[in-house]
Amino acid sequence: MKVYDIVIIGAGCAGLSLAYRLINRSYKICIIENKSITNRIRKTWSYWNTYSHPFKHLEKYTNSKLSIHHKCSTTILDCSEHNYSSIDSYDFDNYILRKIDECPNIEIMFDTQIKEVVPAGSQYNINLDRETICAKYVFDSRPNHQTIQMKQTFKGLFVKFDRPIEDFTSQLMDFSEKNEFHFFYCLPMGDNTYLFESTYYTGLKKDKNNMTDEIHNYINKKYSVKYSVVREEYGEIPLSTNVKINKKSSNYLNIGIPSGSTRASTGYTFLNIQKQADEYIKKLNGQTYIEYPSTLKNKILRKMDNVLLQIIKCQPIDSKYILYKMFECNDSNRVIRFLSEKPSLLDIIIIIWNMPKLIFIKYAFKSFTTKNI
Repeated sequence: MKVYDIVIIGAGCAGLSLAYRLINRSYKICIIENKSITNRIRKTWSYWNTYSHPFKHLEKYTNSKLSIHHKCSTTILDCSEHNYSSIDSYDFDNYILRKIDECPNIEIMFDTQIKEVVPAGSQYNINLDRETICAKYVFDSRPNHQTIQMKQTFKGLFVKFDRPIEDFTSQLMDFSEKNEFHFFYCLPMGDNTYLFESTYYTGLKKDKNNMTDEIHNYINKKYSVKYSVVREEYGEIPLSTNVKINKKSSNYLNIGIPSGSTRASTGYTFLNIQKQADEYIKKLNGQTYIEYPSTLKNKILRKMDNVLLQIIKCQPIDSKYILYKMFECNDSNRVIRFLSEKPSLLDIIIIIWNMPKLIFIKYAFKSFTTKNI
């Protein structure tokens, strides 16, 4: 039986982010991935630069301002202090997998299925298809198999225009007139290439072809410039405030989305994964560390997220106005801190105070008697 110090289950963003921090360390590590090295879904991860991480050199494009549009109104989110940046998961994977390939202490098993993980004294036995390995620590990024009421469902097209769009504005949310919580998300990606996404917060399954048509109609309505589609993206991000907190005494730890790294009201995940990876390095070093979802501030944010998701689920038209007002009525840096899970308690209080009060209070009370989303 092969013996490791650490087994990381999953070679996605969470697994590779943790593994990268352990390159050339004294730990013997095995990463287990059930998909092939070539069967990797390409994604674009975006975030506000509110936290230092080791992958800034992979950022493709940054935005110093973003617009939010609702009906005939537009407000601007000033990102000059915390630029809004994007990383291509293709670059992320290539960079980290190359580094791992060059280091002696980490190996990766692709196309490998896990049958079960069994506690065995102070270690864990990981039963695979053809062998059993063991480790003192297990970091598991596999998704939870639970029913999700709400998802952020998005279809994105990377399109290349024949010439630059001079009047292009980066859009964080351009709300549509649909009777659903739906908006378009638009970013420049350099070299006359732009990302356009059609995004829903919904519990319903959406047709990818219809979403593609929505994007083409949106582009043709706004810009009279010829373009070609470079590549496409599709994703469904679970939006849930039901987070399973890891026990501090345990050496079997969920990481990534299953452990609450996705912000339930926004879908933003990348920076939270980086924060979590840094905390677990402290744990491995025997230092004091934070299980972020268990902090008071995060519990408050999850409560707020649950209220917002309840409103989006039950009153999607009103919820678009509520989100718009959050951007319009608050200082940009305060909103960015709130969305990046770095708000002060004062930030939270002010943002709650500036919410349309009647509907927010109604669903805040309702959240005590209904199941969390």
